[in-house]
Amino acid sequence: MRPWLRDNLVLSLKEFKLGRFVLKAPAVCGAVEGRDVREMGRAVSLALKKGADLVELRMDSLENRENWQRILKDGLPLIVTHRPKREGGAFSGSEKQRLAIILEAIESQVPCVDIEFSTPRALRDEAVAAAKREGVSVLISWHDFSTTPGIGVLNKMAREMARAGGDLIKVVTTARDPSDSIRVLDFLVNIQDKIPVPVVTFAMGEAGRITRIASLMLGSPFTYASVRRPTAPGQFDVAEIKLLLQKLMPREGEG
Repeated sequence: MRPWLRDNLVLSLKEFKLGRFVLKAPAVCGAVEGRDVREMGRAVSLALKKGADLVELRMDSLENRENWQRILKDGLPLIVTHRPKREGGAFSGSEKQRLAIILEAIESQVPCVDIEFSTPRALRDEAVAAAKREGVSVLISWHDFSTTPGIGVLNKMAREMARAGGDLIKVVTTARDPSDSIRVLDFLVNIQDKIPVPVVTFAMGEAGRITRIASLMLGSPFTYASVRRPTAPGQFDVAEIKLLLQKLMPREGEG
């Protein structure tokens, strides 16, 4: 890291935990989809080839989940996500059915599971408790696909998510113009000393694309990037964002 960046923007490279893994921040998470286990496995390999530091398995994209645990590999930091349609995913079944996959992932001792804050509380609490017993990290997530709320609303949401048992929280909004991007970054700067867990945050959409990089410079531990095709509006490709990070936030021996 160049000293002037650290001095002027108070940047620092930290570490964060994902289950048994300790990862250096800022990191890039490759968001992986696939219709079947073989296709998803190939996508995981491609994400790693492009330089992803960790991988998100979008279980809601699987049409055939038989033997999905074959994708799991020792030494690979993974986040298992089973996203419902209301939060931009593909799963349309019941919440109990959806959480069953998350519980399977926890039983398989994956490093991390993503549990939406909007999940019915009883089911959410059950999954969080199971994760704690197995040493699995919990990422509590929340998405706004229409706007970027005010900082007061975002702060309140972040506090509630942290209290819900998140080891990390993910707050994602939608930017319609540059002021929305500024607001979500302002939220990130202000919330970090108010809750005890790392905050992954950025704004979706083309107007919010810059926040996927800028948030890393302001303390977000990682960001999401596409492997084959975007899983959310405004995503960079893994290789593209890794190159940008090397230029903007070079680690020792880089740049």
